[in-house]
Amino acid sequence: MANIKSQIKRAKQSEERRMRNKNIKSELKTLTLKLNKTFEEKDKEKAKDVLKVLAKSLDKAATKGVVHKKNAANKKSKLTKKLNTMPEKEIKILKKEPKAVSETVEKKPKSPKTKTTTKKTTKAPAKKTTTKKPVAKSTAKKTEIKKKTTKKAVTKKKTETKKKV
Repeated sequence: MANIKSQIKRAKQSEERRMRNKNIKSELKTLTLKLNKTFEEKDKEKAKDVLKVLAKSLDKAATKGVVHKKNAANKKSKLTKKLNTMPEKEIKILKKEPKAVSETVEKKPKSPKTKTTTKKTTKAPAKKTTTKKPVAKSTAKKTEIKKKTTKKAVTKKKTETKKKV
């Protein structure tokens, strides 16, 4: 046991801090468990509320030094990603969907003389539209012609200078 006044004081302070840190860490753990439970229940609205409280308490713990600030940031990031990837609650809305091909076939009538008819559902093929500008072709040709003429002019000049010498 400490004999000096300052050591005794330091021991008291560290014990108080330890108890405070223990309470804060316990609170963080319970909040994360609560959040994970809401993820399992797939209740996104409740999860958002719990995440707000958890993020606030993580920030407080980081400023007090209970948890490292990067550790707190990583935890918040992971939980936020998990929340964002969580699907909304499924609400079943009846929509009119096109009938299947098997349902469009009419049933055979009772009299043997009539024929059965079937409805075929065919879609027109999508038209492929090409948007090529005729101006672009003409400019490309012009640049090719310019390149060819400049090369010829350069070679002619070189041959003329050689002849003069």
